[in-house]
Amino acid sequence: MRLWVYGHLQSLFLTYMKKFILYILAAVPLLGSAQSKTTQRFHEEHEGAFVLFFYNNTLKMLNMEDNAEFDELIKDIDKMKFIRVDKEERGIERSDFQDLVNEYHDEDFEDLMTMRHEGMNVDVYIKEKGGVTSGLVLLMDDDESLSILDIKGQVPLNKLANLISSVQEMKGF
Repeated sequence: MRLWVYGHLQSLFLTYMKKFILYILAAVPLLGSAQSKTTQRFHEEHEGAFVLFFYNNTLKMLNMEDNAEFDELIKDIDKMKFIRVDKEERGIERSDFQDLVNEYHDEDFEDLMTMRHEGMNVDVYIKEKGGVTSGLVLLMDDDESLSILDIKGQVPLNKLANLISSVQEMKGF
């Protein structure tokens, strides 16, 4: 019985430490520049939005269970910025969404795919240089919120659904 309690407490401790680290990272002033001017502008216009900023080392630290699939997903990500805003609270309308898309296009991001994932519309944009992916932007839109995941680096395209699921788990914060 003691071993079960100890194991359970250790599991709870790791879960809470993971959340604590994410909260601390969200509270620390953002270091470095955003991956795109559009994302930076959106962040500046929506001061107080829920924002997370990760470098590759930070992402590796979050993998406390040594999940090989997660390691593979993040291995070529240099940095990642996540912004989520409440659409009603911020007065975001469909035209604002389209303005974002146009601005990303102006920065040479191209439409990669559109999908619906667990009740969320997800539009994925890719930026390539010389045939090599240099960045991805995911615009995730549901009834309540608009989220931007701006990634500098590469993500295996066949792993995008896993990445989106990981991001949706952040809604618990």
